[in-house]
Amino acid sequence: MRSHLISLITLVLILLSTGLARAHKIDSMEFDFRESPESWILEGELDLTYMLPEFRGDPDAEALSRKEMMELPTEDWSIVHEKIEKTVKKLLAFTFADQDLPFSVSFPDFDKTPLLLPEEQQDVALITLRLSLEPRAGPGTLTLFWLDDLDAQLIIIPEKGDPYIALPGGEISLLAVDESGESTQEGEVGLFAWIKSGFAHVVPLGADHILFILGIFLLCPRLKPLLGQSLLFTLAHSITLTMAVKGWVSFNTTYIEILIATSIAWIGIENLWLKKVGRRRIILILAFGLLHGLGFASVLGEILKSVDSSRHVLPLVGFNIGVEIAQVAILVVAWIVMRYLKSWEKPIQILGSIAIAAAGILWMIERIGTLS
Repeated sequence: MRSHLISLITLVLILLSTGLARAHKIDSMEFDFRESPESWILEGELDLTYMLPEFRGDPDAEALSRKEMMELPTEDWSIVHEKIEKTVKKLLAFTFADQDLPFSVSFPDFDKTPLLLPEEQQDVALITLRLSLEPRAGPGTLTLFWLDDLDAQLIIIPEKGDPYIALPGGEISLLAVDESGESTQEGEVGLFAWIKSGFAHVVPLGADHILFILGIFLLCPRLKPLLGQSLLFTLAHSITLTMAVKGWVSFNTTYIEILIATSIAWIGIENLWLKKVGRRRIILILAFGLLHGLGFASVLGEILKSVDSSRHVLPLVGFNIGVEIAQVAILVVAWIVMRYLKSWEKPIQILGSIAIAAAGILWMIERIGTLS
């Protein structure tokens, strides 16, 4: 029984590394939101691969090429448009005064001759979508429902104020119209939505971050010192996350991801010979925290790329708080489990550290392979 349980725990740790994938994945969809007496409009540049049903959720799907897509004949594009429109209407729904509100989809890129899709790094194909809704008389609230099933977040950038964010299954109140017809943009986002976003980027989306935190835990599974280490790690990655999102530092994302994998492998290997948490481990946690902050920046920076820097405070504060809450939750759950398995603590520490080191090495190999 004991050997089977330890093997199961080790297997679970290794399975967390399934986030390795080569698959093309996006973290968010963004729309600018503007209103006028004639229409309420959301417009954004969306990942074309993500919008086509034959690629959505496919773990082996690679990003479509912008260059190749611009060479498609007109008749093929009409089919693509139809598929995208169906996808959009599965992902988004609107209500006003609790009544369903229909919307139309158009493709502004095709107003250009010749066709010119939005530019993106690494030749990734994007397409501009414009969603138009007919304004309604008040009183009532325009509410957007985000129905995605692939863990992407929806970001709405209003003309004024902070960006709105919704996780899959969530909703955003975009504006309220009173009896006189006056409208007010009042997204129900606040700090809590960004806290949820930071939490979600660790649990369940951040397999590499989870393994790093568990690696810290396995050296010394004592709750009080672990909470201090977690806070230090958060403070460190908050610094580099802020610097990167603000554009004060720049970096190659692939190299950072390789170094993050290296940090995971290193923590797992070091656990096999360190006897206690000392100055060396504290310095490493600080250094690796700075590194992981750059990894988070590739996510949050993408989300906030269209948002004025003066509107970054709320997302940065909320996201970092969410990450810290997720880390503490992981540590508390791991501590509870370890207390229950107290008599097996040593083999769990050894086998768990080996599993974490193996996952880190696998990530390194995978990510180095993307450089070629």
